[in-house]
Amino acid sequence: MRVGSLVFATEQGIGILAKAFHEHGVITDVVTVAHGRRPEHLDWYAGSMHITSFRDRRQRQDLFDWAAQLDVLLAIETPFEWSLFPHCREHGVKTVLFVNHECMPRELPYQPDLFLCPSPLDRQYFPDRSVYLPVPVDTKKVPWRLRERAREFVHNAGHGGLKGRNGTAELVEALPLIKNPAVIVINTQDPLPRSTEARIARLSSEVDVHLFTGTMPYEKLWAEGDAFVFPHRFDGLSLPLQEARASGMLVLGVDRFPDYCYLPRAPLIPTVGSVKSSVHPSCLSFDEAVIEPKDIAAKIDEWYDRDITELSLSGRQWAEEHAWEKWKDKYLEVLAP
Repeated sequence: MRVGSLVFATEQGIGILAKAFHEHGVITDVVTVAHGRRPEHLDWYAGSMHITSFRDRRQRQDLFDWAAQLDVLLAIETPFEWSLFPHCREHGVKTVLFVNHECMPRELPYQPDLFLCPSPLDRQYFPDRSVYLPVPVDTKKVPWRLRERAREFVHNAGHGGLKGRNGTAELVEALPLIKNPAVIVINTQDPLPRSTEARIARLSSEVDVHLFTGTMPYEKLWAEGDAFVFPHRFDGLSLPLQEARASGMLVLGVDRFPDYCYLPRAPLIPTVGSVKSSVHPSCLSFDEAVIEPKDIAAKIDEWYDRDITELSLSGRQWAEEHAWEKWKDKYLEVLAP
């Protein structure tokens, strides 16, 4: 079965997700799309077609000819070129849209044959012609390690997330409120605002905080630290939360749906309500959690130096239940024409 997808070859959520589906044999045929703002790794898909402009007639024709030869077109968050959906239908190619509800247009230009929902929240937005399937964990790239006491708390900011949703700003605000001598590590792919970096530097005399800027090798993201602090305000699927859980870390996410469906609830940071939000006026609206920095600090203090052995062990079990080896065949079954 030929499953094709247009992808970014970049180290960001949408790029890492597509890469995982390709490496595990779900996506067989790839067209890379020029990003324009972030470094690209075209070597991930050596020999694949590369699109630099959807307006270029030659590239556009090559793309549509490629799509017509597939069995399934799997669009991860976006097909990039929406008219591929009716084109595929005309040629008997099944179309599947892996949704991220925050980034979906209020009105889809064209409908896919199936919506693939990676979280219960996404399925609430797309209840018809949809299937819920959790995103599997690569247990080789995210190896489990036993964590016994919560002393080092790690925050992987990545590129910050849409509208700063990863909660890096809130965590920085929480730093001077932490009472226990916890070690705080902040990893960020993009430089933080100068004012934020300056504030972290000033706080380093009061708080044991370490800032790393740059893209860290994927395999090292979950190698160190005891707890993962991620006060993200919205989304359905969160790969960082899943991977932290699978690595055996204590996870201090946010007490919001759907995160409390698969994370131990006691360590989750409480919210003080929510507000209606959207990433763009043309996109679907959603509930954005409101999180107070003092609650982040209080949760770190609450769990500092506690025995987290059982929670770490439960992470290993969760990882085994959600490993690619367990879920690949189910994905292929759902995708099959």
